[in-house]
Amino acid sequence: MGLQPVKTTFSSGVPVWQKVDQTAQGGFVLDTTGLTLGNTIAAGTAIVIDEATRKAKPTTADTDTPAGLLYEDVKIEVGATLDVVIAGTIYARRGPAVSAALKAKMPRITFSNSF
Repeated sequence: MGLQPVKTTFSSGVPVWQKVDQTAQGGFVLDTTGLTLGNTIAAGTAIVIDEATRKAKPTTADTDTPAGLLYEDVKIEVGATLDVVIAGTIYARRGPAVSAALKAKMPRITFSNSF
């Protein structure tokens, strides 16, 4: 039995991206290990990816190296797919807080303080 990608569409109503220049090619499947099924991961969350397995997971640990930020809200469910923005401009006040240490590891993402 292979991966069974799932895409649940819903809207938080608040756009967090001012401009998206590039996403990680191919998309990823959410690694649900340690996450609560049914919860939501907000757009703009820092994401760590594994190119070999094509899996991705959120991070808040300053020791991790995120590839980028989550493009849109994702419901946590087995097989959920997601896109990771690796270059662009995000409205920093609209998305989840990202530490200065994590921001420094994503130089191609601009964190705009405008609304």
